[in-house]
Amino acid sequence: MDYIKLKPLLIGTLFITGFLFLLFVFIVRRLRREFESRKIVEPDDIFYQNLKTALEKQHALNLEVKRREEFQKTILDSIPVGVLVLDKYKKVRDLNQFFKKFFNISDNYIGHAFVKLNLPSPFSNFIKEINFSMLLKPFEKRILFNGKVLLVKASKVTYFQGEEGILVVFQDITELEDAKRKLELKNRLEYIGEMSANIAHEFKNSISTVKGYGQMILQQLEGNNRAKRYAEKILKESENINEVVNRFLLYAKPLSLNIEEIDAFSFFEELKMGFFKFDFVKFNLATDFRFKGDTLLLRQCFSNLIKNAIESVSGVDNPEVQVFFEKGEDKGFTFRVKDNGSGIDESDMTKIFIPFFTTRSEGTGLGLSLCEKILTLHNGTIEVKSEKGRGTEVIVRI
Repeated sequence: MDYIKLKPLLIGTLFITGFLFLLFVFIVRRLRREFESRKIVEPDDIFYQNLKTALEKQHALNLEVKRREEFQKTILDSIPVGVLVLDKYKKVRDLNQFFKKFFNISDNYIGHAFVKLNLPSPFSNFIKEINFSMLLKPFEKRILFNGKVLLVKASKVTYFQGEEGILVVFQDITELEDAKRKLELKNRLEYIGEMSANIAHEFKNSISTVKGYGQMILQQLEGNNRAKRYAEKILKESENINEVVNRFLLYAKPLSLNIEEIDAFSFFEELKMGFFKFDFVKFNLATDFRFKGDTLLLRQCFSNLIKNAIESVSGVDNPEVQVFFEKGEDKGFTFRVKDNGSGIDESDMTKIFIPFFTTRSEGTGLGLSLCEKILTLHNGTIEVKSEKGRGTEVIVRI
């Protein structure tokens, strides 16, 4: 009886136990499948972090490389030097903006033979002369192009991942060559000036001797008017030659400036005193001011310009010479001399500053040359405007 009652209970217990076991197996298998699927798709934390860190470092490295390339390109394009990079087969690998602009290159010829650049023949021939295997040391040459002097250099260069090529750079040295030539000319002129001064001193001594004998002859002549006239001519010519030699000495020898602050009114008044007997010379000073310069040299320069104007109006009806002295910018000034004289031929305008050039029979041809020299030392300029038969205007700016 008891067994019969326990049988359904045991069967129910077994059924429930089996059901729970199957449910447990199902849940375990489901969890296992999910775990296995996640294991395939997602890496573990350490691998993921390492990979992430490596990718971040690579990205930062790429950005740094790009930044440095852009920086180098900016520097390369900003320097006033032409740069051309060729491989060993003379194909273009790179060129900067200065190079493109100088030779008017607009297209991109990277990877093409350099002949595609259509460079001028002197530059192209220079590159053709380069032998990569023989380029053991930098090779350079001076090239003339469109009135400019270019210093071109070629040397070996490693431009990308160990690849060797040819670096061609050029620099415009026209101004440097001009400065060098002017310095050499200055040194030669100083040497010639020193030599000329010595010769002029010898002339001066001889002329002084001739003049002295002429004066002695003139004192001893009595009653012989003809001989006296000859002796007087000797003295006059001696004085003329002496004046030319004095001017030449002043022009030939190096001038040293004694710069001081000058009152324009006082300077102008002293300048006027030398021409008080010429009533047709009008002096105009708009306002008093101060400027810097060498008083003696500037006075000599301006006196020469006024004398030239006075000689120009000789023989002209109603002669007129106007002298203007005006304040300029930054403590500078403008000095102008204007006349209504005979003027200067157009063909002679390019020669007026050449030493010893003159159109006057008694002129030395050193006045304007000396003025130009004095004004150059003062960092000034002189400009001459003239028209034949209508007068001349000389403008000095310091």
